[in-house]
Amino acid sequence: MAENNGFTHLPLPLLFQGKPKLRGGGAVSAQTKRNTANRITHGGYVKHRSAELSRFWKERRAERSENALPEIETGIPILLEIDPSTDIDFLRGLGFEIVCEIEEGFIIVATEDVDLSVFNEKVDAFVANVTARCNSPAKVYALCEDGDRLKRILSKELYAKWATISPDSVYVIDIGVSCCGNIELPKRPNRKDDETDGHYSAREQRWKEKFSAAYMAWDEIKMQREETIENFVSDYNGEIMELADGISEIADLPDSFSARLRISGKCLLDLVLNFAYIFEVSEAETIAMGYTPENKDDFIETVQIEAPTQSAPIVCIMDSGVQEEHKYLAPSISSDESISLLPNNTSTSDEVAGGGHGTRVAGAVLYPKAVPLDGVYQLPCWIRNMRILDENNCLPENVYPPKAIAIAVQKYNVENQIPTKIFNHSIGSHQPCEMKHMTPWAAEIDSQSYNHDVLFIQAAGNISTDVISAYWQAGYPYPEYLDRELCRISNPAQSLQAITVGSVSADELETDDFIALGKHMEVSSFSRSGPGIWDVLKPEVVEYGGTHVYNKGSVPPQLTTPPEVCPELIRKSPEGPAFARDDVGTSFSAPKVTYIASQVEKALPESPALLYRALIAQSARWPKNINEVSKEECVSTLRHIGYGVPDVERATHNDEYRITLVTPSLMELGDDEAHIFQVPIPEELSNVGEDYDILVEVTLSYAANPRRTRRYVKGYLSTWLDWCCSRIGESAETFARRIFETGAIIEDDGDFNWVLGEATNRGVAEGYSRKNGTLQKDWCIIKSNQLSDAFCIAVRGHKGWGGLFKAKYSLAISFEAVNQDIPIYEPIRTEIELAVENGEIEVEMPEHKP
Repeated sequence: MAENNGFTHLPLPLLFQGKPKLRGGGAVSAQTKRNTANRITHGGYVKHRSAELSRFWKERRAERSENALPEIETGIPILLEIDPSTDIDFLRGLGFEIVCEIEEGFIIVATEDVDLSVFNEKVDAFVANVTARCNSPAKVYALCEDGDRLKRILSKELYAKWATISPDSVYVIDIGVSCCGNIELPKRPNRKDDETDGHYSAREQRWKEKFSAAYMAWDEIKMQREETIENFVSDYNGEIMELADGISEIADLPDSFSARLRISGKCLLDLVLNFAYIFEVSEAETIAMGYTPENKDDFIETVQIEAPTQSAPIVCIMDSGVQEEHKYLAPSISSDESISLLPNNTSTSDEVAGGGHGTRVAGAVLYPKAVPLDGVYQLPCWIRNMRILDENNCLPENVYPPKAIAIAVQKYNVENQIPTKIFNHSIGSHQPCEMKHMTPWAAEIDSQSYNHDVLFIQAAGNISTDVISAYWQAGYPYPEYLDRELCRISNPAQSLQAITVGSVSADELETDDFIALGKHMEVSSFSRSGPGIWDVLKPEVVEYGGTHVYNKGSVPPQLTTPPEVCPELIRKSPEGPAFARDDVGTSFSAPKVTYIASQVEKALPESPALLYRALIAQSARWPKNINEVSKEECVSTLRHIGYGVPDVERATHNDEYRITLVTPSLMELGDDEAHIFQVPIPEELSNVGEDYDILVEVTLSYAANPRRTRRYVKGYLSTWLDWCCSRIGESAETFARRIFETGAIIEDDGDFNWVLGEATNRGVAEGYSRKNGTLQKDWCIIKSNQLSDAFCIAVRGHKGWGGLFKAKYSLAISFEAVNQDIPIYEPIRTEIELAVENGEIEVEMPEHKP
């Protein structure tokens, strides 16, 4: 571990590993039971609907043929309503290919059999009650109209204008296409109780080979469907848009690919209506980061800026470019590696008027607190400049966001001798993120994070003043409007792997004429709120990005940003001062967290980026102690500022009264695997007579392979993880038996009053669960005598979509004496050393033996 004034993060001892006893499964749906009990009625209904749909698609195909429309090799799409509690894979047995899970109970499927003969045969067997295993049709509740399918695959904006699409107009469209075919990934074999290691290893090896073969078959289908799309678009004289270097604008994930197309309205209508494997269609959104203000102020400064140390971390800024020759930035810029993805513009300079945008972002990384006027200042990290925004601070439509993410990681991480682990991404949509399924932009961040161990610091997004004013006039003043739909975090801030950053106000400000929206460390007026998709906690952290003030008595409120409420930022010069307080936004709070990430990397250069993310969350704090916050305030605080404001000191080292234990190297868990970690507690802490207030913090940061065509974390990720802790007074051995053998449900959540808890009905924050996301922090304040002699945490792997792809994770555990009235660091460090020396615990991984 890196040295840091003696109080380093210590390695977390792994005590046991093995197969956990997991409980799962649910009751059969009441509707499914009714359908099974009424076979003739239900069977007759679904056969009638299948006949209607078969006739509909035969007529549509005949009409296409009569109109001599381009040939399109595809099946027919059908929207089904099914039992929402069932495993959707049963649909393959009914002759359907699963295209996409849309929302609870609604699935888009496809079949090349226009007569639906396989499905009808299965329904006949169901009606006749042929065997005990013929009941699958009972779980199919409805075969829906094709108009219902369109409503669910089109974006809200595109659906609203669908009836007015002009055949001759040109549209820039983003689509998502499924490419799983009817190939089911084989399930990992269960080990039998009396099976030898050799016999099970042989069976597991055969499973891996079958899994890999099926996975590769997905890739074959993907290439076939890409070719089909290319030919179809070409027949309509459209184009699959390309980057300046000619790379096709297609980004792929294991089960799907997405593409940006420039096509006629006639092509759009035909493609959406008749290509069976499309599950998402939207018009390409204009990504505009807004205008920056003019500033003619001037000042005198004599500061000397020094380059970072040679071994300092290297951060990539994906933005509008950077004024690389700027006095305050130049020594940190790796200029020979700067690139622009803009078509027909190779300049990597920040051309945004009014002081620039990327220049401000880079400055916030390098000067997170204040910009010095004199003295000597050594820059904390190196900057790699990747320009993707134009002079209007917009992302051009022929710069496809998922592809930009992939290129950044490929150039600066995969292909670079000195790889960048940290990417600042202060770019996003002006609209709230979609809640159906993960967008290509966000999913690409998740995919790159899993495959290459990189960390994206993502801005939560800004609420426009027009939206604020409209909500205010509708009766939702600050901060009530923050919980309205239009103020939800923007795409791609819902990414599970990015650490999403909101903004808070730094200071209280009120005069006779105006007042700031938000007091010290309260959410900024413009900062978008969570939760994100699938109720994942977003934003995870916040930093100072400024706020608005409004004139008292003005209706609607007149919102302004005087210098008193703005962060100090580097500006592009000489069109104005080198730095000033003249702009606000989550664009500038995000890079302050990027700075913290860079300093964690500096302290732990060999550790995974997943640990950097864990330590940022671990260091974050709320403005108020959790014991001072009501349940209502707790939920509101989580929505607005997540885990709170991170701190570079807590993220990188400890002190006499605080200790942090971490997994210094990358850990892996597959489904049905578990690790148990133990923190030995010294007697002076756990003594029955002691009642010191101890803050306990636990953060699990993990990544898994994403899959866009499924909803919810359990279907989106290849393997999903959670953690649970030992109970008060419980020994490590008893806890291990509960995890590995009995699978006893922890009704009391370890007896600790966690803020989030394992389920939405536990913890202080009702409606929240720490399990939902891939960054799972929880914390509580307990009395020291509640700590048993061994505090244990179990990390458990659960089945996702692909067992061959294990989850990767890092774990951090901290104890802190709230009132700094009892030393913690040295006693626990000594206890760990003694336990290792005596063979009681090991840093390596012994197999659990009951």
